[in-house]
Amino acid sequence: MKNLKLELFNFKKDLSLDQEEISTIVEGHMNACNQHSEKTIITSLNERLKPYTYDKSVKVLLEGLNDDMAEFELLYELKNLYGVLNTRNQGELYRQPINVLLQTINLESDQDRMSKILNELAIYDWVPEIKVFVHNLTKSPEKRSNLLSGGNAESIFTVVEQVEEGHCALVRDSWFLLTENSIEKTLLENHIKDEATLRSLRTLETAMKYSTVTESRINFRISEYLTIGLSVGKKSGLFINDDELNEETTLESLFNSPIVPIVNKNFYPVLLETSKNLDKFVELDVVKRVNNLVNPYLEVFAFNYKNNTFVYRCDERYGNSFFKYESALELVNEVRNELNYDLTYFFENKLDKELIVKRKLEDKEREITLKLEDVNFNISKVKGSIQMIGESEVLTTALKNLEKRKDNLDTELQATKELQYNERIKL
Repeated sequence: MKNLKLELFNFKKDLSLDQEEISTIVEGHMNACNQHSEKTIITSLNERLKPYTYDKSVKVLLEGLNDDMAEFELLYELKNLYGVLNTRNQGELYRQPINVLLQTINLESDQDRMSKILNELAIYDWVPEIKVFVHNLTKSPEKRSNLLSGGNAESIFTVVEQVEEGHCALVRDSWFLLTENSIEKTLLENHIKDEATLRSLRTLETAMKYSTVTESRINFRISEYLTIGLSVGKKSGLFINDDELNEETTLESLFNSPIVPIVNKNFYPVLLETSKNLDKFVELDVVKRVNNLVNPYLEVFAFNYKNNTFVYRCDERYGNSFFKYESALELVNEVRNELNYDLTYFFENKLDKELIVKRKLEDKEREITLKLEDVNFNISKVKGSIQMIGESEVLTTALKNLEKRKDNLDTELQATKELQYNERIKL
């Protein structure tokens, strides 16, 4: 992320006398860097400098800032949220959410920031700005229902090969045959007789063990300080530690160079075979991988395939097992109990509407209960402050607002419980 004030200072320093109007605008925004967030200032710069985009230097500045804001979008949004909360932190009511927000901003990667947002910052959704921020961050209703759970679920990217009986897909360390009516665990040799094709798929299976597959790239951790990536979108796209190489660079020339250590040269056949079969790496949207840090030995792959419901359990202590479930509800409850993740939305097509409504009401009750706990905690803090330093207009107003919020939440919780009772009668 760029240092905005330094960027504007360097830009202003190179302006000529003929660009005095541009200089005045830039200086005004430089002075505002201490009062407003980077996102607000860049948005304002885009509006104010738009009439001067005929100037090449202005155009380059705006493009650079906009590209940086797009690249570090989450970080800019978090800093903007911090600026908003800081200006509205009357009576230090937002002190704890702001502390969590600052800790989130100071993390090294977006993945760590997202994890902290969903696991810690989302709890403070009694703050309207945080509630809107988290709501806009997660569009999926499944993710919203699991914001406060410790489990994690994601779709998987894997190798899929079309065979005569259907499709063979690699899920973790095993191959599965997906036919028109069922899913079964299988061996590649039972469906592929061509020796070259079989050898190629076994190489791709090895590639899956040493790579991380995303929608746009396949990354291989060659050594501690070297990661080579293959772009899925274009076959010629090569990356080293997330930096794209020029078009003239090939896998052959890369492995011939001293960049790749001698002891890691044996990765070449694996990467070469992967680059030739990028079309075989797809997102398997009928499978969800569920795990939880609390139970690191267990990983569950839930299959929602046509009329069938299966689970592939990978337990490092007790081994792997593959089960078929007659009831999707039984599977959902089991995963929820073991890994604290709700797959109701993933199996929505197999569950009754009444049950889905019931789960939504349970989620709502849990969210309201957490909000009430936070509001009660802040009411006790404000009352303690009044006892220590005496009454003031700010503290009295804050207390009234919190008590009003508590009454509204109590009413909402009671209404939710009544709806739950009515749904239980229906079931």
